[in-house]
Amino acid sequence: MEEKKKTGKVIKIILILLAVFILCTFLLVMCSGGEEDETEVSDQKTSTSSQTGADTGKKVSGDKESILSDSAYGDPNTSWTVMLYLCGTDLETENGFATENLEEVCNADLDEKVNFVIEAGGTRKWKTGELSNGKLSRLHVEDGELCVDETCPSSSMGEAGTLKDFIKWGASNYPADRYMLVLWDHGGGSLFGICTDELHDGDGLTLNELEKALVDAQVPFEVTGFDACLMSTLETAEALQGYSRYMVASEETEPGTGWNYTSWLSYLSENKGCSGKDLGRSIVDSYMEKCADYDLDNMATLSVCDLAELPELSAAFRRYSGELVMTTQNETDFQAVVQGASKSESYGERSGEDGTYDMVDLGDLMNNTKSVLKETSSVVQKELADVVVYESHGRYRSKATGLSVFYPKYIDSDVYEAYESISDNTAYLEYASIMNDDWDAGYWDNTWMEAYEDYDSDEGSSGGFFDFFFNGGEDYSAYWEDEEDTETEDEDYEEEEDYEDYEEYEDDASSDSGQSSGGFMGGYFSADHGEDAVNLFQSLQPVQSGDEKLSFEQYLDDDNILNLQITSGLDRVKDVRFTMMYDNDGEDILYMGCDTDIYADYDSGEFNDNFRGTWITIGDEFVCAEVIDRTDEYDLYIIPAKVNGEDTFIRAVYDYDKEEFSVLGTYNGADPETNQSGRDIRPLKAGDEIDFIFYLFDLSDENEDADPEEVILGSIVWSDDTQMTDEEVGDGKFYYMFEIEDIFGNVTYCDPVIMEIEDGQISAYEIEE
Repeated sequence: MEEKKKTGKVIKIILILLAVFILCTFLLVMCSGGEEDETEVSDQKTSTSSQTGADTGKKVSGDKESILSDSAYGDPNTSWTVMLYLCGTDLETENGFATENLEEVCNADLDEKVNFVIEAGGTRKWKTGELSNGKLSRLHVEDGELCVDETCPSSSMGEAGTLKDFIKWGASNYPADRYMLVLWDHGGGSLFGICTDELHDGDGLTLNELEKALVDAQVPFEVTGFDACLMSTLETAEALQGYSRYMVASEETEPGTGWNYTSWLSYLSENKGCSGKDLGRSIVDSYMEKCADYDLDNMATLSVCDLAELPELSAAFRRYSGELVMTTQNETDFQAVVQGASKSESYGERSGEDGTYDMVDLGDLMNNTKSVLKETSSVVQKELADVVVYESHGRYRSKATGLSVFYPKYIDSDVYEAYESISDNTAYLEYASIMNDDWDAGYWDNTWMEAYEDYDSDEGSSGGFFDFFFNGGEDYSAYWEDEEDTETEDEDYEEEEDYEDYEEYEDDASSDSGQSSGGFMGGYFSADHGEDAVNLFQSLQPVQSGDEKLSFEQYLDDDNILNLQITSGLDRVKDVRFTMMYDNDGEDILYMGCDTDIYADYDSGEFNDNFRGTWITIGDEFVCAEVIDRTDEYDLYIIPAKVNGEDTFIRAVYDYDKEEFSVLGTYNGADPETNQSGRDIRPLKAGDEIDFIFYLFDLSDENEDADPEEVILGSIVWSDDTQMTDEEVGDGKFYYMFEIEDIFGNVTYCDPVIMEIEDGQISAYEIEE
């Protein structure tokens, strides 16, 4: 049916469901972290490794030059200084995780040529007596003991100056041939940074501040590692490039137990001549083994990136960004890209008005959008394989390729501003503004002209980035035409599926016309077409929200199947799902959850319910389950619950290959103030007492803004035999409603229908007005 004015009970239910949507949005905001918990690890569990070749506003990369030097590996007498920037926060205050990792450091058999120094702060209370509460402590490890070098007044570990001072102090007092930096705490991905100081109102290091600290400290690092959540991102790597040769970090959330310091420090002591790549491999392997020991490896990730290879990847991604913007001029292409991106593996998944991590796997994004972005996605994939030299991931992070990137999946204004503050990628920022539905032609006309004028000035571009938009022919083709590397690279790339795209790309880059098969890429590939690139972007007319009205028809057929036919606006549809609620004798409505178990044909716009009178249970008790992330291999769910009396969320997965559910574990979610992903995640253990939370809406309440009542319906004691399954719901009335989400994130609610079960027989009918 067309969208229409609704009255009576229908509109009351729609308002309740809208309240449910807002509630679930809030839940997703609160439950963003912890996608690495798991309990069922036996034969279901696999871990795969692969080896492949003060906020300053904008990024400061244009002001820094690489201070790294090539030095030979293999010398067994190489000295190292490892610097641990330990911001304890609530991880230490509540759980003592920082103290546990310090104990692991002390248990390592450190060689006399391996210095381990620490700056510790950012927490209200230390579990270990060597550290002073409310102050900064600087220590080193000697003979398996923590030795205090000095105690300093409290200073925010979320300030660039604090990190800079520690780095300079460490290098001055413990000089070495090679240096390593490890940042320890919560992480918030590219948008929200790392190291939020509990003593300074949650002040954290943004990527700009992290980069500034490295620029000002002027200490070259062989390895920079993040024992924190969500920090293996393209944007993080770009902040480190030039000051660290390798980066070790996780795309996904990390558990509070963190890295295995005893293992990798012992490896370093025995192999002091190793490269950062070799050391990184030791960190990755020992971390995954530790996660397996805690039954937390099904969703664990960790990777090693060679930052010397990063400029080519950054350049390729910027070109991809330009092509991405152009897809917004065509509804079909735009929809294909958005739908492909929505299927890309996401990390620290969250949604809502308070912000989103919006971090997706870079390789998976390229793979899911290459049907439209043919010219650039395969090049990004090739360069990514050169950057990520080692990575490992669990079964339910199977699309992980080692490096994530910001993608505006659930973007809002706050998220856009956060990304704008760390990025100088004008094309990608314009795409994000289109997705945010606040694109303004005049603003972007001026922005592109200013960008070109900046590039064309005597000083050149501030970040070196506009060279690749306006003068890419000289810089980028030189990489492909390097006589020493061309033969090997071409031979390797012939094995890629999209070699023809690569050949076409290379020919276009060096052609006289500078024109690619897509027509618009000439401004990028030719040194003579800088103004053409400006004109091209200034002429952009993207698809915008509200340009075309979504229309649909809905009816019940003779078999009691609810049919939905989208009659207009199909090119705008991103996703269709359903919501289900239980009618408690017409007095209350119990929200049961949201799922995607429907028959869907996105080509024809036909959708049918698959209601079988069943719903999701754990231990034979029904649960309120929300699907929050979908891939071609599995769906991820959140389930609100109390475990041993504490509010939390259960994370679960439906595996398409196995055709079964699995409970992965519990987590408490992200900090709503700092946006840092939680690391307080764990598997469920035998004897855990679980109460399942539902949300009850009062139909008689005339207050449309009334909050739902939180109720406990069903309790179990977890055991090793507890199963998650679909079970029959029994007799009763259930409201069933389709939801249609468009490519801009707008949700349209269809009229709910009643699915009534009596004596096991299902009948369906529309709600009386």
